[in-house]
Amino acid sequence: MIKHAKVQNANYFKTYLTLIMDHREYTLQEAVDFMVESYFCNNIELYGIKPKQQFEIAIQQLSVQ
Repeated sequence: MIKHAKVQNANYFKTYLTLIMDHREYTLQEAVDFMVESYFCNNIELYGIKPKQQFEIAIQQLSVQ
């Protein structure tokens, strides 16, 4: 399990998702699924509501680009 000392913001998650998409040649949905599994350990609320909200904002912002 990854330990996170502070709440990550949407820009952090956008960067993380973009790196996954570029490196693994994933679609946005595949990158989201990968992060939910690896980062959030299949529990989107594992680190609380704020990280979940920031993650969802990042997904929304990436989906309109």
